[in-house]
Amino acid sequence: MKTEIRRMEYVYGYLFHLDVFSTIGGVRMLFQGILIDCFQKINQERTSSSVFNLLTGKKAIQTIQDARFYQIADYYGIYPDLSKEEYNQQLRQLLDAAYMLEDETHKLYITDKGQAWLSSRKADLGGFQGSKYANIVEPFKQRFLLFIQTFTNTSKNQYRFIPITDHFEIEQFIKQIYKQYKHRSAEVLQQLYTELTEALSGMSDLEASMFVDRITSFYSYGSSLQQLSQDYQLSISDCYLILQKTFYHLLRVQESSTNYPMLHLLTKHLQTSHTTLSQTAQFTRRLLQKNRSFEEIMQIRKLKANTIQDHLVEIAMQEETFPFFDYLDSVAYEEIKTAVHTKQTYRLKEIKNNVHPDITYFQIRLALVLYNK
Repeated sequence: MKTEIRRMEYVYGYLFHLDVFSTIGGVRMLFQGILIDCFQKINQERTSSSVFNLLTGKKAIQTIQDARFYQIADYYGIYPDLSKEEYNQQLRQLLDAAYMLEDETHKLYITDKGQAWLSSRKADLGGFQGSKYANIVEPFKQRFLLFIQTFTNTSKNQYRFIPITDHFEIEQFIKQIYKQYKHRSAEVLQQLYTELTEALSGMSDLEASMFVDRITSFYSYGSSLQQLSQDYQLSISDCYLILQKTFYHLLRVQESSTNYPMLHLLTKHLQTSHTTLSQTAQFTRRLLQKNRSFEEIMQIRKLKANTIQDHLVEIAMQEETFPFFDYLDSVAYEEIKTAVHTKQTYRLKEIKNNVHPDITYFQIRLALVLYNK
C-alpha cells in the first residue's frame, strides 16, 4: 500500500522533500505554539500541571471543566503519550526564549513576544478536535494502520507478519473486517487509496508526506517518530502532533461526507463525545433518572456529598436538559454571573469572595457550567 499510495505525490503534485519546510515553517513550533495558546487562555488562573493534564486527556472533572471554560477543548487528549519530563523541557525552552515568564506564585504567563508569535501563527494551531474525538482517535489510528498492514501483506500472499499493535480488540476488529473483504483485497485497497488521495489533498505537503511515511505495509515498515524527527528536522513532539492532526482530519472528513466508506468502516462502533462521563458518574446519573434525591443517592452509593456533587457537575456538562435550578436558584446564578463578568475570572475562590456567603462552591461550579453552555 505504501508503494501504491506514494503515487499521490504525483496525482496531487505533492513534492515530499525537505524543501517544503520553507512554505510551512510555522509547524516547527507546533507543540510550543499549543502551549503558548493554552497559557494565554488560562491567563494565570491555573498551574502548569493543568495544561499537562489537558494535553494528556486526564479524565478528571477539573480538567474537563478547564477545557470548556477556557476554550481549549480542541487540545484535550491530543498528546496522551506526553511525558512530564518532555513537557517540562518544552516549558523551559519557552521560558528561556522569553515567550513566557513565571510570576511569584509560579504561574506562567505569555510575554509580548509570545503574544506576537501567537497572533502571527495562530492558524498553524488549528485542525485539532481533541475533546470531540477523545474516545475515537486512538482506536481509529490503530485500526487504520493495522488494516493497511493486513491487506497489503495478504494481497501479496504474505500471511506471516508482526502486527503493528498487540491490542486484542483492535486485532479482533481487523480480523472480522478481513474475513468480510479478503476476496476483494484489490478493490478494498484501491478504494482506500482513492479516499486517502482525496482526504490528504486537504492537508499540507508536509503533513501528507509524514503521514505516508508513518504507514507500515508489505515489506515496508513505517518510520518511527525518531526517524521522522531526523528526516523532517522537527522535534519528536511536533512530528507526533502533525500525525495526530492528520488523523483528526480523516475522522472529520469521513463523518461529514459519504465519499469515505472505508474510513467510515474503521470507525464502526466508536462514538464521539465532547467529554467522557466516568463510570461512577454514570451510576449516579442512572439514579437521577429514577428520580432519586441527592440524599438518597448518597445513601445508596455510600459516598460523601462532595463526591456526588462532582458527579452532578460532570453530568451537567454533558446533558442539555440537566435541571440546574434544582440545585441553584436564579438569584444566585445571576450573582455568580456578575462576579465572573466583573472580575473576568473562573477561579472559584475569587468568585466565592465576591458573592453572598451562602452561595456554595458546588453552586458556583454548576453556574459556571450553565454560563458556558
